Amino acid sequence: MDGDGDARLFTSKNERATVKVCAQIPATLLRLLFEDSDVGSSSEPWPFEDGLARTTYAPSISGTYLAVAHATRFMLLECQHDTCSKYRLVSVGEAPVSGETITSLLCMDIYLPQQQQQNLKQQQQQQASRSLCVVAGYSSGYLRIYSMYGHLMTTHRFHPQPLIRIRQRMPAHANSALTAGEMRYAAEDTEEVCLTYADGTLVSIDGRSLYLALRLCLSEALDGGAEEPVFQYKKWSFELNEPLVSDAVSYGPSAHRDPLAALAKSALTSSPLLSDATARFLVAPQHGDAAFGVFMTNEHAATSVSAVDIAGRVAARVTGAVLHMARSYFWRSSGAPSGGGLTDAGGVPASGEAGTTVPCTFAVRDSPRKVLDISLAPAVYGLAALTDSLGRILLFDLESCEAVQMLKGQRGSQCAWLESGNGPMDRRRMFVVVYTGRRGTVELFELGSPGQAFASVFIGPGWRLVQCPEQPLGGSLPVGPVGRAGRRAALPVPTKCILMSSKGEMASIDVSI
Repeated sequence: MDGDGDARLFTSKNERATVKVCAQIPATLLRLLFEDSDVGSSSEPWPFEDGLARTTYAPSISGTYLAVAHATRFMLLECQHDTCSKYRLVSVGEAPVSGETITSLLCMDIYLPQQQQQNLKQQQQQQASRSLCVVAGYSSGYLRIYSMYGHLMTTHRFHPQPLIRIRQRMPAHANSALTAGEMRYAAEDTEEVCLTYADGTLVSIDGRSLYLALRLCLSEALDGGAEEPVFQYKKWSFELNEPLVSDAVSYGPSAHRDPLAALAKSALTSSPLLSDATARFLVAPQHGDAAFGVFMTNEHAATSVSAVDIAGRVAARVTGAVLHMARSYFWRSSGAPSGGGLTDAGGVPASGEAGTTVPCTFAVRDSPRKVLDISLAPAVYGLAALTDSLGRILLFDLESCEAVQMLKGQRGSQCAWLESGNGPMDRRRMFVVVYTGRRGTVELFELGSPGQAFASVFIGPGWRLVQCPEQPLGGSLPVGPVGRAGRRAALPVPTKCILMSSKGEMASIDVSI
């Protein structure tokens, strides 16, 4: 952005794609972010470049809100995309324990049911105050969830290693309405918030129970009587020679967990787990000769908190649409999960709690190539993009466990997912976005069209590609009478990503079809 606030626009030669710089973090806010460090102390015209290179970004679904973190501090910022503007400060938070640093970040939208109120402006203000949380992971292993105004809502330490990634995963069936029969099989795959630790331990928080717990906490906080929220989670570990990973992700149970289908498919595949797994993971170890591995199990891990306990609190404090969704979810299940690793009275689990060990189904060995980052597409596509140390990006089919396409870039390439079009899923087009810093180019590759890039835009070096979430927490909750065809609370918006520059600028990517 120039001094007059006009947006800069980059366009591909074939005019199929544009990158628009539409907001910037003001220098005053950057000084606040880097206040306790040596960043910004030099006499250079723009002294924040090195600090921004080490900054963590997490946008909201729409990109209107942006969480940024450096060292011990995070800030939540807001801008309006329809006008070229500077970000404004919403809240700021500091690590409460000396020596801790923020190692991961998620800006998490929370689903709110539509409620009819006479004062529409009051309704919008009320929803804005309750519909967003900042989730921060720390070097100590702590997970802390803050309201959008910086109030600490809950603290948990599931594992004593640095928490390096926080992801929100939606199941494939969250993209459409389901019949009662389909819901019976889809019930095993629910939305989850996944925490990846440096030693490869992965904690999977049940998204629906977390949603209800946070809704309770936000409501009680406004009333001045907030309590520590509780929710369900599972803890996993992996059979690794050396417990150190670059990345690890959960992608849920097998898509078709039907005993007859599993029996038929097991005769055609090397492992029946491909069709009968209760949990599946992609893991990128830092050591050994494996570039990455697929880990699966058909066992059920112990769940930490009883769903009945949470449902009781929901029934006592929440009414209307939320209570209906709580009943349709909790009382639909066949029984309470088994106990294992219960929390203490304060709701903070013991950090030494052992996780359920998951074996490696198979590993891809291609030394010296190592996968550095795993990016999941929306679950309906069943794909993951794996960025490796040689600059290549592998598109991996999660159901068949086969490579779909290899995109050759350069070392340091980044990738994300972008959907173009609105309306039903069959009318959308999915792209893999690749930013190569050495060339300064953003390239878009369309799924199903191998070969040359769909579009290539030169924007220069010094940018970071950041994925936006696709759906609010609680969006997969079924809405409608139990036992009948139902719809999901919130259908996902087209997946998008943004670019952040070393000047604190935010840029959007648009596709012309």
